[in-house]
Amino acid sequence: MAAQDVVLKDVPTRTIAYLKCTGPWRQLPEILANLNGCMSRSGVKATGPASGVYYNTPEEVSVQDLEWEVFYPVKLELLGSVEGKEGFSVRQLPGARVASIVHKGSYRKAGPSYEHLEEWIKREGIEVCGPAEEVYVSGITIPGEEQTMEIRLPISSA
Repeated sequence: MAAQDVVLKDVPTRTIAYLKCTGPWRQLPEILANLNGCMSRSGVKATGPASGVYYNTPEEVSVQDLEWEVFYPVKLELLGSVEGKEGFSVRQLPGARVASIVHKGSYRKAGPSYEHLEEWIKREGIEVCGPAEEVYVSGITIPGEEQTMEIRLPISSA
């Protein structure tokens, strides 16, 4: 990938339906399906693709201690209206300036895309100021080689 593949953009504040997670990331498909089912039973509809926010990595903690969230964007009116129902919560996710790159291929093989994005950020003299977000543009149930996700790293200056 070339450096021009990295884009700086502003992500607006979003209202999200989410589940907090711990443990291995390989649970992602099952947990997203669980969140989707919970939302469906509550009559909550997503307004965009699923995402994940990852607060630490296997380089920092054991796989069992990984902390992350999965979520779908939902309508603002849902804020506070479905709290505690069906096991998921709704909250606002603050907007952020992000450095972003699109990864095509299996989500499990996104390491080189992360490395490219992190190297670009370092070369530009920009600092990462929060956890990584992955937006599962194509959904997670399609074959790995057809998957597309956007990787976003929040930055403090540009």
